[in-house]
Amino acid sequence: MVPVKDYYCSPDLYDVIYSDIHCDIPFWVEQARAARGRVLELCCGNGRVLIPCLEAGVLIEGLDNTEAMIESGRARLAARGLEAEISLGDMRDFTRPRRYALVMIPFNSFLHNLTQGDQIATLRCSREHLEPGGRLMLSAFHPKTAKLADHDGVPRVLKTVPNPAGGQVRVIDAGRCDPVEQHIWITRRAEILDDAGALTTAHDLSFELRYIWKPEMELLLAAAGFGRCEAEAHSGYGAGFERKPVLEDGDNLVWTAWRA
Repeated sequence: MVPVKDYYCSPDLYDVIYSDIHCDIPFWVEQARAARGRVLELCCGNGRVLIPCLEAGVLIEGLDNTEAMIESGRARLAARGLEAEISLGDMRDFTRPRRYALVMIPFNSFLHNLTQGDQIATLRCSREHLEPGGRLMLSAFHPKTAKLADHDGVPRVLKTVPNPAGGQVRVIDAGRCDPVEQHIWITRRAEILDDAGALTTAHDLSFELRYIWKPEMELLLAAAGFGRCEAEAHSGYGAGFERKPVLEDGDNLVWTAWRA
């Protein structure tokens, strides 16, 4: 297995950078409630999806590989008077004492598996923790050819979001892509701007993903022992994460696989 690092930025900065991404949360809450049983979220971070599920009455647990994220998640739960088991662990190799009606991996987190071996290990481990008839669900963007070509190492402003502490945070990404190994490396600069728009602080960050084509994911799920799977197209996060009848380049795919 490829060694896994802690998540690429602190929980507080993560919350600000992704403060504009919440359109997928109702979908995951809907799926978690429909499971009608115990739910496990892998790569739960500090509770972006887990906490709304818990508030909706879902019996949910979380697992993440970054201690700072787990501590932040526990603090957020305590502040809301909520309780849930959030544990430190690796999505490729974890052991839980119980089985689940649903294991879910939202928000492209599955793509942090950087080899096919790691991908299959995560899928197999997830399957082993499902009840008979239980579901694994994960979301992963389908690569957009034009966007892959834009990963040329040139810094580009991705977005600017409000900073709860005042001012704004400007996010600048420079991406590189290896189309043979299907790897994307992102070098990210998060610039903290004051109310006048002047730069006060900058954080230099980086992370890596391995994207997956649709036919490849079908083979990965079969290799992991899933006999049945299906994929549902959703629009991008900036377009509301809406269900779509036909998959297009750059859409998100929500995969569902059942344990027989």
